[in-house]
Amino acid sequence: MAPDAAAPIAVGLPMAAGLGLMYGMGPCLVSCLPFLAPVFMSAENGFAPAMRVMATHSSGRLVGYGLTTGMAGFLGGYSANMLGPAIVNMALGAATLLTGLAILLAWRLRIRGCGGGCSGHDGWEQNAIRQFMPSGVFLMGLGMAFTPCAPMTVVLFSAATAASWSVGLGLGLAFGLGAITIPSLAYGFGFSWFARELRVRLGPWAARLELLSGALLLGLGLLTLFR
Repeated sequence: MAPDAAAPIAVGLPMAAGLGLMYGMGPCLVSCLPFLAPVFMSAENGFAPAMRVMATHSSGRLVGYGLTTGMAGFLGGYSANMLGPAIVNMALGAATLLTGLAILLAWRLRIRGCGGGCSGHDGWEQNAIRQFMPSGVFLMGLGMAFTPCAPMTVVLFSAATAASWSVGLGLGLAFGLGAITIPSLAYGFGFSWFARELRVRLGPWAARLELLSGALLLGLGLLTLFR
């Protein structure tokens, strides 16, 4: 669709980023916790691994926001409504299951004492972990971006009003950048440090914590799929 020059845009790029920032400071921190906390509880120690997790998750969210608002601008309507809750639940649930499975496979290999030189069946499991973990975390971010929230509805309305995919894409990316800033810092610095300290203090119980983290994600994935 060609953009309508006379059509007003409810919010611009700065306001979209501000809405995303406010969302990221509040509801997003809470909604991300059930999905990201088990990942950090079972992940490698250190700031760099934590930021890799957050970069992968945040990339998925940015892609999701950009796709949704770009489609809204192209169609001149609410693209999020086209997805439907069933599709969103299936995508988010499947991604959560993939991540939980990767954590459980990593726990199984660690219990066996298998290091970087695994071969045969263990080598297949290592390859699966390398595929499932980043893919699952990325798709979790993508699925969370499709979950409707009040600030995102305003951005979608603005994209639809503009009737331009490029304007919609810009608004979605601006909102997404604002929304991922605080969670990335909070989880990349704060929660990753808390998870590392917890693993150190638990000592021999750390392996059970990893098992529990994988099981929690599997359960959360099943609940998301069938709710």
